[in-house]
Amino acid sequence: MRMILSLATAAFLLMGVGCGNTAKSTVGPSDQSTSKYGGTNPADSLFFSIERTPCFGKCPAYRIKVYRSGYATYEGISNVERLGMNRGQVGLDTLAVLLKEAEAIGYFDLQDSYDRQVTDIPSTRLRMVSGARDKAILARAGVPPELKAFALRADELLLPMKWERAPELGQ
Repeated sequence: MRMILSLATAAFLLMGVGCGNTAKSTVGPSDQSTSKYGGTNPADSLFFSIERTPCFGKCPAYRIKVYRSGYATYEGISNVERLGMNRGQVGLDTLAVLLKEAEAIGYFDLQDSYDRQVTDIPSTRLRMVSGARDKAILARAGVPPELKAFALRADELLLPMKWERAPELGQ
């Protein structure tokens, strides 16, 4: 009897967990937990990131990470107006645009790396996670025009956002 009760309890718990996951969108935003910032928990899973690396000249260098909830971090590294750690909230419509445009260029089918033996040029590192797909791309030399355009579009959508200084973030 005790074994039957244990199995029934386990089945009930599994059904509850499974049912709780059915309402998630394909884009992936979730608003289940909120941070003191007013956005969502920064520990939720990564949706998109872009990193522009430094060069020997005045190339802007920064990292942006956007999570499924819309919570985002921006780290200005060099040759940018905003240095250091910042945080913001990306609209879910912007997440949908990023995913739609990634799908349009076949992002998940592109090569993992576009690089050559060249010195003093910056790299762009992109990563997108959608469902079971997780694709990181190093774009440095010989980058297809559609991938360059996608990275520029991500910059257009994310850089002008309202960012708030967040010195306590150490990401």
